[in-house]
Amino acid sequence: MALGGRGFVSVGAVVACCALVGCTSEPPPAPTPTPTATTPAESQIERQTRLDYEAAEAAYRASTAEQDRLYRAGGTTKASPALRATATGSYLRVTLKSLRKVHRSGWHAEGDTKIIDVVRNGGWRTGQVGLTSCEDNNAIRFLDRKGADVTPKVERRYVQKMTVVKVGDGWKVSSANSTRVHSFDGQPCAL
Repeated sequence: MALGGRGFVSVGAVVACCALVGCTSEPPPAPTPTPTATTPAESQIERQTRLDYEAAEAAYRASTAEQDRLYRAGGTTKASPALRATATGSYLRVTLKSLRKVHRSGWHAEGDTKIIDVVRNGGWRTGQVGLTSCEDNNAIRFLDRKGADVTPKVERRYVQKMTVVKVGDGWKVSSANSTRVHSFDGQPCAL
């Protein structure tokens, strides 16, 4: 508080001094213009490609979040509306197979998938893109009905090469080739 008070006194003293002596304030220096970077405009195809990749990644992340939710809930026998909105084809079939196994076993999960990064993979074409993700599932634990840990004792880090397709107005992960890795070092999706 004392420091703040001294600051006000100092400012007041300077103003009073200028009033007595007749100080005139000099005009402030003219602002220097900030240089603007000139970048070429994004072409229509570049814009569409960017938007498609962004939408495809959002669908993948939403699908993963829904899968995590369903595992925590004890699995399921059929796809939820949120899972159907973000997954299709073999990706949806494999996901449902795993969710059904958890449901039949009476297990539930604790924790979430950690997506390390997602990068573009392969070429873009209208209605289909490729993505590669690095997923770390080691923090997820599976518990049985009694609360005993039944988590598989294997490395659960995966590099997934996915195909994401546009269906109607939305994007859905349609297939994935998952490879188990011990480390993400050297992987295209490692930060």
